[in-house]
Amino acid sequence: MSTDRDTTRIVRSWLEEGVTALPDRVLDAVLDQVPSTSQRRPMWSARRFSEMNNAWKLAIAAAAVVVVALVGINLLPGNGGIVAGPGPSPTPTPSPSPTAAPSPSPSTVILEGPLEAGTYTVAPFWHGEAPGDYTIRFTYTVPDGWAGIAGSDVVLADASGGNLPPGGAGLGGNLGGGLYSDPCWTDPNKGPTVIPVGPTVDDFATALVDHPLLDVTTPVDVTLAGYSGKYVDLQVPSDITACTAYYPWDPNIYAQGPGHRWHLWILDVKGMRVVVQSTDYPGTSPAHQAELRAMVDSIKIDATPTSVSTRSPSPSP
Repeated sequence: MSTDRDTTRIVRSWLEEGVTALPDRVLDAVLDQVPSTSQRRPMWSARRFSEMNNAWKLAIAAAAVVVVALVGINLLPGNGGIVAGPGPSPTPTPSPSPTAAPSPSPSTVILEGPLEAGTYTVAPFWHGEAPGDYTIRFTYTVPDGWAGIAGSDVVLADASGGNLPPGGAGLGGNLGGGLYSDPCWTDPNKGPTVIPVGPTVDDFATALVDHPLLDVTTPVDVTLAGYSGKYVDLQVPSDITACTAYYPWDPNIYAQGPGHRWHLWILDVKGMRVVVQSTDYPGTSPAHQAELRAMVDSIKIDATPTSVSTRSPSPSP
């Protein structure tokens, strides 16, 4: 006949065969709630008692298992195989919004060789031109297919031949200057007489138009990069074979070949004359002409006062 101790042993054995083993405190708490079976002899026959007693023991054990399971779910900590209910959802950590890095301001560069498409800031004056009261910087956007030359200008980098005929193109800047009495030089060691020209925009534009050997259009008012001035076109003759070089004005601004076309924006930049000069030929493709004009339209001009310490000293009287 089973005793309380036997029932405890049976239930413990049954539970220990499962996946999860319960602590003794849980099992003891359950068994305390199961009524003990009387040990008195029954009033019915032994055989009948034996069948009922076995069924009763099974029922007790089954009930104990159910109760243990229910209590265990409530008392035991959860594990990987038991989910007691949804826990609090973790609060997602907000990801910081990406911040675009500021675009660096273009620095002054020396333009030499093929250029990647991008925005460049250059010092446009060369050939020994003095900067005057301001240091001038041009900033403009260059498309693919162009190259730097002479440290400050851009020309085509493809098979068109840079700034040479028949299909070249280029962009640069200068200050204007005195005109040569004859732009067609026949003696490279001795240039013609220089005609002095005043410092203003109108002085230079008028001198170009009035020169008897230069083919120049009538000046028109223009604004570029926020500065006003005059615009003219200068056409180099289609035949300059007799010329060692063709120099319209000083210092050393010369044609790259016959039929060279010069498009000149003569601007007043804070009282200082600045010339933006783009060049092409009748054979320059419309696509390259459009790129050239887009570069001109993108130009920004910065005029920084020249410090006294960097200016050239005045000649002694």
